[in-house]
Amino acid sequence: MVKRNKVIKQQSCPLIDTINVISRKWLLLVLNTIGNEGKLGFNSILNSIDDISPKALSDVLKTMEEMGLVKKVIVKSSPPRVEYSLTYEGKKLRKAVIPLFKWAAEHTGHYECPILQSNKLNKEEYS
Repeated sequence: MVKRNKVIKQQSCPLIDTINVISRKWLLLVLNTIGNEGKLGFNSILNSIDDISPKALSDVLKTMEEMGLVKKVIVKSSPPRVEYSLTYEGKKLRKAVIPLFKWAAEHTGHYECPILQSNKLNKEEYS
C-alpha cells in the first residue's frame, strides 16, 4: 500500500490576489517596457512586445491601471491618443522585478535578451 502525502492547504493570505495579478502573462513585460521608456502609447507598447495581441495588451493595461501601477493620460491631438506611464507603485514593482530578470538571464544564459539590454544589465554584473 502506498501512502500519499496530504497537501496542507495554506491559510488564506491577503497577498494571494496581488500575486495572482502580477503573475499574469504579459504584465511584467508591459511594466518593464513602459518603465524603460517613461511614457509610451498603446501602439508603441504593442510593437515592443513580440506576440502580444491588442486584446491582451488592453486587458493588461486596464488591470495595471486598476492596481495603480500605470497612469493613463489622454493626449489632446488629432486624432486623440493615449500615453501610459508608471506610477510610483509601478516604479517600485519594476525595481523589485529587475532581480528576477537578472536571475532568469543567469539561469538560462540568455544575457543578450532585449529585456536585459533595455535594463542595462549584462553578464559582467554577475561576476
